[in-house]
Amino acid sequence: MHLIWFRNDVRLTDNPALSAAVKKANQKHCPLLALFIRCPEQDKMHHRARSQCNFLDAHIVDLVKRLKQLNIQSLVRTVPTYAEVPALMNELLESHKIKAVFFNKEYLVNEQKRDQAVMEVIEQNKVQPCVSEPAYLLPPQSVEKQTGGMYHVFTPYKRQFIEQLKAQYQAPLAMPDKVDSHYTHPLESKDLKSDWAHDWWPVGEQVARKRLSEFIEHARYQQQRDYPATDGTSKLSPYLALGIISPRQCLAQALKVHGESAFNSTWVSELIWREFYHDLIAFYPRLVKHQTFKEDAMDDWQYDEHIVTAWKNGQTGFPIIDAGMRQLQQEHWMHNRVRMLVASFFTKLCLHDWRIGERHFLEQLVDGDFASNNGGWQWSSATGCDAAPYFRIFNPTTQSKKFDEDGEYIRHYVPELKDLSAKDIHNPNEEQRQSCDYPEPIIDYKQAREQALDWFKSG
Repeated sequence: MHLIWFRNDVRLTDNPALSAAVKKANQKHCPLLALFIRCPEQDKMHHRARSQCNFLDAHIVDLVKRLKQLNIQSLVRTVPTYAEVPALMNELLESHKIKAVFFNKEYLVNEQKRDQAVMEVIEQNKVQPCVSEPAYLLPPQSVEKQTGGMYHVFTPYKRQFIEQLKAQYQAPLAMPDKVDSHYTHPLESKDLKSDWAHDWWPVGEQVARKRLSEFIEHARYQQQRDYPATDGTSKLSPYLALGIISPRQCLAQALKVHGESAFNSTWVSELIWREFYHDLIAFYPRLVKHQTFKEDAMDDWQYDEHIVTAWKNGQTGFPIIDAGMRQLQQEHWMHNRVRMLVASFFTKLCLHDWRIGERHFLEQLVDGDFASNNGGWQWSSATGCDAAPYFRIFNPTTQSKKFDEDGEYIRHYVPELKDLSAKDIHNPNEEQRQSCDYPEPIIDYKQAREQALDWFKSG
């Protein structure tokens, strides 16, 4: 009996560990058992959004059914935290007479500690560990400067990344064959149940692949990606975050439709930003411990409970900011341009600690990805690697007029302002605010900007 342990890779296609496990199982003429371990208390410790946990559970339920079509039975187990995983693994190795364990490597600190402890259990049981690299575009820490170490500026990183990617390109792995040997012993049933039903985020690996195909075929990403009222983004981030689809599959589809020019497209550049942030975590594990990338970054942030609450609830009095925060509440997702605006507003205009925003996003986002979320917040607050300079402070009203010119996005998420004109909706006057029951701005933009510039300069 062999065991395939699914973690952040809830898919059948382009899954290196699964492909290796099926191949080995058929070579040895032995059955293959799939394992899913849920750790709800660990999820809370990691501030993982309930929406994302539910989305994951729904995909586990879906994948268990699809694994049966490959003659692979599944075990779904729940333990509180990662600390209990080694003991559970020890029990399973003994009770099911496991000969080999297959899984894809993970790079976050707590996940690596868990895996080190599990590896000790595997070796103690004289079981063969078979660890694969995850299906990133390139394995983390592949791209280094000639002098060694991580690039701290994205542009040269991207240039080197694309050169290596072209030289080492690997097409996504197809769905593996069926396992020849059936596992005939009955399994104790502890299957997950899911009632996930959100039109924004339907369940299924096939759904994600269809969404990818349609996006690549029809999208005008470079022209439309900054306009939140336009359906101009891929909406694949929740599926990428949980490994329901892989970055390699995304690139392969782009190459299939657009050829070599895809390497230089804006959308593939965004995929490389994602890898850049994952690389940072691998090179600098301290980023997982709430530390800034810039060790000399300003850190004496202000704190005002009223500002924090107003920001979280979309009641800041800045319509584009409130629209974004309410979209987050309703859909557990936010348009990327607006993510930058709300993060800049919170850190640079309100001078509040980026870690508060980072945690709030993780607690809400169905596409929460620690590396990307951390990188984005540190970029916005001028504390991170290749971050926006401290003097780059977005003007919410100007940005609103530029990227939501007709106020369509604002009207959708801040309906009390829906009857205002396109001219007035970006910054209603006092009388309009009163008649719409919409709050006054929690800060004065010009004053806050000057205060922020002085504060950053003083550091």
